[in-house]
Amino acid sequence: EWRSRTIYQLVTDRFALPPGTQPGPQHDFPHCLHTYCGGSFTGVTAQLDYISALGFDAIWISPVVTNTPDGFHGYWTQNFNTIESHLGTAQELQALVQACHKRDIWVMVDVVFNHVGPVGGNYSTIVPFNETTDYHRCDYTCPSTCNINFDNGNQTQVELCRLSGLPDLDQSNPSVRQFLKQWVRELLAMYDFDGLRIDTVPEIAKPFWKEIQAEVGVFSIGEVYNGGVDYVAGYQGPNALDSVLSYPLFFTLRDIFLYRHSGGYALQDVLQQYSTHFRAPSLLGTFVGNHDQARWLSVSSDSQLLQNALTYLFFGEGIPIYYYGTEQGFDGGNDPYNREPLWRSKYSTTSPYFRLTQLLATTRKKHAIATLPMLQNYADDQFYAFSRGNATFIALTNVGSEGPDVTRDIDYHEFADGTKLCNLFGGHLCGQPRPGALAQRIE
Repeated sequence: EWRSRTIYQLVTDRFALPPGTQPGPQHDFPHCLHTYCGGSFTGVTAQLDYISALGFDAIWISPVVTNTPDGFHGYWTQNFNTIESHLGTAQELQALVQACHKRDIWVMVDVVFNHVGPVGGNYSTIVPFNETTDYHRCDYTCPSTCNINFDNGNQTQVELCRLSGLPDLDQSNPSVRQFLKQWVRELLAMYDFDGLRIDTVPEIAKPFWKEIQAEVGVFSIGEVYNGGVDYVAGYQGPNALDSVLSYPLFFTLRDIFLYRHSGGYALQDVLQQYSTHFRAPSLLGTFVGNHDQARWLSVSSDSQLLQNALTYLFFGEGIPIYYYGTEQGFDGGNDPYNREPLWRSKYSTTSPYFRLTQLLATTRKKHAIATLPMLQNYADDQFYAFSRGNATFIALTNVGSEGPDVTRDIDYHEFADGTKLCNLFGGHLCGQPRPGALAQRIE
């Protein structure tokens, strides 16, 4: 049941070098900013204890198939039938998945059905899609550049035109459609993956996703890069995928806790929309950072703001997805600077963000938070409070480390008189709510 898991997202090329490899200049920026830095499947396998120590029981790995040159991230497919040699061999990938399963770590693999690598109009090197008829034509539907213009809200253009110049596969072609379905079935069977993260979902018409979900037999979570709740929700359910990444909530959490343009009322509003539009909000992938976004600490170094956001990530409704390097305080800016080599950190287990993440992840699992109902207790411009069940209370604020102490009297809660609540971050200081009200103070 993926709902109870916590997912650690990693870019294989940037997570860990093969065992015995000493990091050199060629393994870091600026040398490998736009190309392979040397991370591998065997490197990930050797660092699984690090992931387990953080408290995670699932990983999302970047795409594994052979890419066009410099496609270290995995999203520029060249050959669907082979494994990217920079990352390792098929046998090493199988060994990684097996090692994960021995530790009760589930493995979600990233896959791309929409496009291939940047080869312009020469498809001769793409396997198996080397014919012009395998791709959508750049006809009158598309702008002169053939690239999608996301600003005009034209869904037909989103589905038929190119994303940043990447050749757009034509899934209405029966041979393309059939190959993609067979390919993903075989990928899952060969490597025993537990789930799929699917790239660029709105760029393909919804009936395709219904077929894919029926074919694969595993949990699938799609990328719908859009802030509109009703738009994103249309890709979850029986006519599409099991789940989607929670982009509307991502934008809201950053607006509240990073940019501080809004507060608890905004969170209240988006969660109300979720309950109306989404079929299963608890299955959505919640996140506060990923490989497409500037890292949180590149925008604000205020650790209290990030701590509040991470606390919501692990205790709010949804499946937490955590971007590698956050636990080491990485602060890279926009892509590609946000895809730093993790070996810079020497895999420290004593850094403040590592300890914070470990505390949040293990507490979520210990108290089976995913199984408990979520109840909003309070919201205003600076404060948001909610509970999971009748034993876990979460209070958040966006005033930051330089802001004032925040105190609220909360009379809407389900804690029985005499309930003892202990502060997870404050040396386990404990207290009891007074009858009828819960006084909450955040310093």
